Amino acid sequence: MNNLEHLEKSFYEKTVESGGTLYIIEQEKEGEAKLAVYCSNEALVFAIKPGNGFAYLKRRNTPDGIVFMKNKEHGWELHIFECKKTVSEKSWDKAKLQFEGGILHAHMLRGLLDIPCFSKICLYTVYREDKLLRHTADPSLLRQPVGKRLTSQPYKDWEEPFIPILNENVPHHRIQLNASGQGEHTL
Repeated sequence: MNNLEHLEKSFYEKTVESGGTLYIIEQEKEGEAKLAVYCSNEALVFAIKPGNGFAYLKRRNTPDGIVFMKNKEHGWELHIFECKKTVSEKSWDKAKLQFEGGILHAHMLRGLLDIPCFSKICLYTVYREDKLLRHTADPSLLRQPVGKRLTSQPYKDWEEPFIPILNENVPHHRIQLNASGQGEHTL
């Protein structure tokens, strides 16, 4: 990896070559979350604040954490984390936009740091509560309007192992936090 010295130190956190712990932190007051991510190899986490990413990208949405982890056999992996206190229809739609923005920002950073193409990309939704519409006690809310064909269940992709992002099916994992918004994950 080259050119790391050209980035502001407050923009990233790095482990040693043998790995370590990085933190994904959601700082919005209504959705505070802290996820400890244990990395078995060298890794970096980038925290791109809204409005603090690459200004010339059209996709302004950014995730809470972008992790580059070195895999000794296969090169660099990309892991994108988005924290939500509650997963609802609106927040799940926004998370997918943030994943897209995260992948675009990661490719820009990859180019700057002279890292070859990622060998693997994974997405993670970190949350406390799942309140998607399909979990409602009122099944009438799931009815399709008259005259419209039902193509699939709304928000079914939440439970799928892959979600379509930027014309690719990308692996997606859900990480549930405890009631105080704390959690752990190992890469």
